[in-house]
Amino acid sequence: GHTIYGDNGGEPECVLVVDIGHSFAYVVPYFQGRQISEGVRRVDVGGRMLTSYLKETVSFRYWDMMDETYIMNAVKEKCCFVSSDFYRDLDAARGCIGGRSGKNSLGLEYVLPDFTNSKCGYIKGQGGEAEQQAMDTEAQVLPLCNERFAIPEALFHPVDVGLEQGGIHQAVVQAVMACNENLRGVLMANILLVGGTAALPGLQQRLQSEVQAMSPYRVCISIPEDPATGAWQGGRMLTQGQTVPEEAAYTLATVAEWRLTRAQYQ
Repeated sequence: GHTIYGDNGGEPECVLVVDIGHSFAYVVPYFQGRQISEGVRRVDVGGRMLTSYLKETVSFRYWDMMDETYIMNAVKEKCCFVSSDFYRDLDAARGCIGGRSGKNSLGLEYVLPDFTNSKCGYIKGQGGEAEQQAMDTEAQVLPLCNERFAIPEALFHPVDVGLEQGGIHQAVVQAVMACNENLRGVLMANILLVGGTAALPGLQQRLQSEVQAMSPYRVCISIPEDPATGAWQGGRMLTQGQTVPEEAAYTLATVAEWRLTRAQYQ
């Protein structure tokens, strides 16, 4: 009798939030608007660690980018993806060094900003007007190939970055199994993926595949249009009283007590 995302346009009373944020990935189950504390799990991999991992990798292989966090974060967001079959793609990327191979579909070249023609980097061949203006200059290019999918793989295998932890798919299963047996099936069918890193292409499909392989229940993972602002949007709606269901264990008056006014903050 529980609502599933997409059914009749209603909001589910039971949901598992997977928030892959800047520093950590949290898995938090909710029932009737309240957190199920015994099911909360954390994986110590977030967007910042992936950016640092990418910085270290390309600094070892190509250019020294250790002091260019902002640029490398943009490279991650524009170029990286989550592989549906890591070992297949790793094999396909053999011998590929960025776009210089010319034949490997996984390789590309990222043109670094020169802060004259371009303040933002771009993928070679996709730079638009900035690329046209820079045609007569010698651009500094960062070749990328297996880095594009090997870096995000740390979400599923934190041991790659020296963490003795399971991946986010294992955290999801552990979180659900820690909850009441009657809620497990509906939690698996109501997984909400948010956070800036959730926007990586292929992450939603890979996570669903990995969790489904470990779960006897039907798994369904949803992602909002702008996952990076999911937590902020939730807080905004909460302060406006938009997220309080009639059957919730707390009232609008209780929610009002959580609010911090500008005067109180100052």
